[in-house]
Amino acid sequence: MISRAATPTVSVEVESMNRTGNLSLGTGNGASGNAFVRFGGQALERGKASPGGTYADWFFSGSGLESIEWTQLPVHDPDISLTNDGLLHYYAYTFSVTNSTNNVGYGYAGFQTNGYINGYQRGRVINFSFWGSNGGKTSGPGMINANNNESGGYQIMYPFNWTVGHQYAFQLKPGPSGTDAQGKWWGLWVKNLNTDVTTFIGEERVQATIGGLNSTLIKPHTGNFGEDLHWWRSLSGQVKYLCSDFQNSSMATLNVTANNGSLRPSSFNAFTNSGAASVHPDNGYATTNCNVSTYTDTNKNVQMNLGHWAAQAPNQLPN
Repeated sequence: MISRAATPTVSVEVESMNRTGNLSLGTGNGASGNAFVRFGGQALERGKASPGGTYADWFFSGSGLESIEWTQLPVHDPDISLTNDGLLHYYAYTFSVTNSTNNVGYGYAGFQTNGYINGYQRGRVINFSFWGSNGGKTSGPGMINANNNESGGYQIMYPFNWTVGHQYAFQLKPGPSGTDAQGKWWGLWVKNLNTDVTTFIGEERVQATIGGLNSTLIKPHTGNFGEDLHWWRSLSGQVKYLCSDFQNSSMATLNVTANNGSLRPSSFNAFTNSGAASVHPDNGYATTNCNVSTYTDTNKNVQMNLGHWAAQAPNQLPN
């Protein structure tokens, strides 16, 4: 999975249009201006196309957070052919504990259209993992991978059959197991705001000090990404795609807060990597990322639209 991203510098064809909400194609805070991608897709020949990705950042005041909250709203699910192809879309909220490193303390959680664990496809899941976590617990149908190849720590895959149009409030905060000699447990809960049902996804333990420094709070910079796993095959040229081959989906992230809802972000931005080059590090195979989009509004909400949209993706932001 993509874990971190830098803001790209790319050139993408856009058109002005009067609409509610904004769309970001590159660097920007989404605070003003209206635009939309020319959704027909780039005229890339077969084999030169790779899937675009979407990103957002929220910044809070202070030096550390006790909890973070966000709501995910599924707008449009990808066609079942994506799962049948053994691929997936992942819409993840990202976070890090204070004084985290590249190997310990970074994490993500969110809706994944097809969960892989222990070599098997598991369908719709919530994927939750901390880099370098040294413990993990879940309940009910939840599954644990104690040695995730990407994070080098524990991974929880929790089967979760979400409903398009429902809102799901996530909260990451200190877990039921508290703190012990090996670190602090961070728990994840998800509440369906349409049915008022709350599900405990699980908890993971991260060491309480990293490099001799305290790591018991969440950094005040959090993020969000949308990832299309076609890149597993496009990057090396294993499968040669057109932009129109990529199934579409949309997910909104709403109501981002911290400290049990008492703190709102001071700033926000959203962007994509549309038009950027992807080059395989070993064989040098080169492709160009196809057009994807983000919509934003004045309340620092974002909707991410992956894949190929023959027409404009529906905008479901609340304002």
